[in-house]
This record gives sequence, C-alpha cells and structure tokens, in this order.
Amino acid sequence: MSKLTDHVAMITGATSGMGAETARRFAAEGARVVLTGRSHARGRALAAEIGVQARFIAMEAGDEDQIKAAVDFTVAEFGRLDCLFNNAGAVTHESRIDKITRAEFDYEIGVLLGGVLFGIKHAVPVMKAQKSGSIINNASSAGHRAGHGPVLYSVAKAAVLHLTRVAALQLASHGIRVNSISPACIATPIFSIGTDLDYEQSVEALPIIERELAKIAPLQQAGKPKDIAATALFLASDDSRFITAQDIVVDGGLVAGYTTAESLEKFGGLHAALTAAYGDS
Repeated sequence: MSKLTDHVAMITGATSGMGAETARRFAAEGARVVLTGRSHARGRALAAEIGVQARFIAMEAGDEDQIKAAVDFTVAEFGRLDCLFNNAGAVTHESRIDKITRAEFDYEIGVLLGGVLFGIKHAVPVMKAQKSGSIINNASSAGHRAGHGPVLYSVAKAAVLHLTRVAALQLASHGIRVNSISPACIATPIFSIGTDLDYEQSVEALPIIERELAKIAPLQQAGKPKDIAATALFLASDDSRFITAQDIVVDGGLVAGYTTAESLEKFGGLHAALTAAYGDS
C-alpha cells in the first residue's frame, strides 16, 4: 500500500522547488493535495500535471485570512486534513542589520514565522476533531547557525524551530505531531536571490547552482528538492508515528562543518558564478 493512501495534505509555497516536488511525491504515494502559492500560472499547471488528486488555491503566506481560507478550502474539497507542510518562504532584505526597514521586517517575519504560526492555528481545529495529524514546518540550517542566511531569515527560522517544539508539546495529547525540516544546499531557484536573475533565469541556472552548492556541502554534492520531499513523506506518514517535536537537518553535513566565515565565503562563490553567467542578460 502507498504510504499516504486516504491522506489529505496542504502544502504552502507549492508552486516551485521543494514544495512542488513534495506535492508530486505525496500524490504519487496516494495523497490528495492542495497546493498554495502566489503564482496562479505555476500553481494551476502543477495541479493539472498531478491530476484529479490535486487542487490549487492562491495564497499569500503571511496573510492569516488567506491561510484560513486555504485550510477551509482543503476541507471543503477533500473532507479532512492529515498533513500541513508549512513550506512557503521569502527573502527580501539586505543582510546587514543597519539596512533593514520596518516594512521588510513586517513582511519577512510575517511570512516565515507568521505563516507557520497561523498555518498551525487554523489546521489544529480540523486535526483535533480527527484526533490525528502531522504538521511539518520548513526551517533551515540558518536557524541553527549564524552566518547561513540574512538576519531576518535566520532569526525567523530559529523561531520556527522553537515554535515546532512548543506546538508539538501543546498538541501531542490530541494525536497531532509537529516536526520540522532544516534544509541547506538544496538546489532551488531561491539561491539566485541577491542577483538580478528573474524566476525563469533562476530555473535555467540550476546546473550552476548545483555545481556551486556541491563545493559548499561536506558531502560534495548538492541536495535536491526530492531529498526534502522524501523527508516530508517520512514525517507525514505512519513511519514516523512516534516522532514529534524534532527537527531533521537535510544539508549534506553543512551545519556540522563550516565556520561562519567559511560558509559566507563559499556562498559568495555561488553568487559570483551566477553573476558571471547572467551578468549581461
């Protein structure tokens, strides 16, 4: 039997990268999936690719009303909610503390932390009624170690790690498990942030991103979205039935390895490679 037969999952930020690959993997394992994201075109295309098991609803990940509407839509379409993957993210600001604006703070913390918090909030009543559920939060190596990301991103991801533990303890008696995944060195278009590449160019540049990430990860290979999808599948399924309040780091050994200075130098090489390839585009 497939691992997610009769399961319903809602995946935020599902229109590209890790979210899209997780949606495909969940559906292949028998789940019905609701995809959320800002890109109507990519969301509808992915839902059409997956087929009758999938639905798409446009959603801003930092907007509580839209999060609630997406949860309500999931239940209206499929009758239940067994897994929520809080995957949506955003990186918009300068790395230096003295460059951060209030608007950037409100937006990025609202998406990266608020989106997770309010996703949990509105999934909980459904899962409590079922007396079961798995909530998976996308954290980051940047939440574990300074220097792995910009300031607000790093702070928000650290908060997601602790929110995961707090929520897990509050919800355990209701049969709801809450865990997180901390990716790093996963080859997705997000690594073009800080360059002038648009989304289509970022997708085209994935071979460069993979090549440069392989120089950064101690395993000397880049992670891929399928690595996160496989980890999310484990946490969504009964294979992890006795696991809650935990974080699984999927990073090729990065968190255990480099100092902050070494990490910044290596990621700087990635941006230099992208700029060299696309600087005149």
